[in-house]
Order: sequence, then structure tokens, then C-alpha cells
Amino acid sequence: MIIISAHADTNYKRVSLIIDGEDYVGFLDNYVGVYTAMKAFFSGQINFDYVRLELTPDEEIDMRGAREVAKEVSKEDLVIVIDVTGTPTDKDFVIEKCASEKVRSFLNDALSGFSYDIYKDCPDPVANMDETDVYRHKTEHCFFLGLPCSGGDYNFTETRCPVRSVDEAARAVIEICRNFKKF
Repeated sequence: MIIISAHADTNYKRVSLIIDGEDYVGFLDNYVGVYTAMKAFFSGQINFDYVRLELTPDEEIDMRGAREVAKEVSKEDLVIVIDVTGTPTDKDFVIEKCASEKVRSFLNDALSGFSYDIYKDCPDPVANMDETDVYRHKTEHCFFLGLPCSGGDYNFTETRCPVRSVDEAARAVIEICRNFKKF
């Protein structure tokens, strides 16, 4: 099974979003992660009985939502956590916390032609704790799909995220789901 997990809570008391040229600008954590997951879902291209989409609560507090989902995760499952990242990149998206060689190999095959960086660890200078830390206790087949944000601490300020990053990350999720049988 593939579990797509995006936390649906936020630190913000208000919302703000504009499109400035080729970037979304606003309070993005984790609206942009949820939007990416929904964009993949509403494409109508992940109609597979082995895909589960979870929009989880309380990541900003104690990761309660991820902990609830993790109760049903098996060691064979592949978990994709979608959220913002401050990891510097000139690529469309970043894959972090991908420690499993099997998962890295699968992603490199499934995402051939995509523009992304991939890391075994978490080089994000803003935050290094996320739902991946919950899921990796149940399966080594998990990773963080990061939407690059720039312009400050995405937990407390408006930041920028390229529109293209959202589009490409959603397309990547679709390709991962399509290719899962090869995993």
C-alpha cells in the first residue's frame, strides 16, 4: 500500500496567498503540501485500490494524526509525507529522509525526467522533525517530499514556493502511484 500523508494543520491564525509571477507567496505551511496532495488526487489519475490519502491533524502539536495513521502502517507499505522544506535547491522538489536504498532506487526509476534532489537525511535548515519520524518506526519505506520554500521561516512568516514545484510534485506523486507495482 502507498500512504500519502500531509498534515492539515498550521501555526497561522490568518491566511494569506497571492501569486506573484511564478511563485505562490503567503503562509504556506502546510497549505501547499495539502494542495499538492489534493492536486494529485483530483487529477483522477490515482484510482488505485492500494493508495490511501491521509490529511492528518496536530502535526504542529504532537503529530497525533500521523501517530493514528501509523497504527495501520505495515513494514511493506510506502509512505510519502508531503510538506514544505527550506532545503536550498534549484530543482522542482526535494526528497528527504529517504534512507532506504530500495526506495531511492525505486524513486529514481519512477521519477526519471523529473527535476529533484534526493537525500538520505534532512538538510532543511528550518526544521528537521516531521511525520516521517513517526512512520519510520513502522516501515523503512518512507520519505519526505518537500516543496521548496524561500524567504524565511515557513513556520512563522510568509514564504515563496514556485507554482511549478506544486505542479511537478503532484505529477511525481501520480507517477509513484502508477509505478508502485514495480516496487
